[in-house]
Amino acid sequence: MIKAIIFDFFGVICSDEYWRFVKEDKFEKGKFHQLADDVNLGTFSWEYFLQRVADETGQNVSAVEKMYNSERINPELVAYIDKLHEKYKTALLTNAHASFIKPLIERTGLKKVFDEVVISSEVGIIKPDPRIYEYVLKLLNVHAEEAVFIDDSPPRVEGAKTTGMQAILYQDFNQMKSDLERLLVAGSDD
Repeated sequence: MIKAIIFDFFGVICSDEYWRFVKEDKFEKGKFHQLADDVNLGTFSWEYFLQRVADETGQNVSAVEKMYNSERINPELVAYIDKLHEKYKTALLTNAHASFIKPLIERTGLKKVFDEVVISSEVGIIKPDPRIYEYVLKLLNVHAEEAVFIDDSPPRVEGAKTTGMQAILYQDFNQMKSDLERLLVAGSDD
């Protein structure tokens, strides 16, 4: 029986403009992936990351900040998560730097739709490392088979599956909702 639903942030709840800005494929490893991994692990500060992205793209820091400020949260998905939260435990599990994402979560009121928010830079582990999925499961006090994880990255979906969770590859809201509701109905038969 499903007791918890765990959502990724960038590319699911919020648009992910970084990859367009740096002109790199989100799913193909390149120099901007290493920069993202390093900041998401908390290896260096958010300010240092912004400067490095600016330097590597030939832009200035304000252009990088403007790109991040242009990202948009999907209100339809947030409303759906709020509805799910009435019946299920919900969590946000994101590869991000806390200095950027925590104020955004507070400003947008997202915290109220989640029981737990796990930010990679605060725990020093990034998806798809199985330890970060195990960490959020422990916080939610559920077993892996009682949770569904939703992400737009195939390796991160596979990482969740290695822990025993069910997982959905997010392509768009309607597809995710349909896939999730199918799992929830099937899980209620247990």
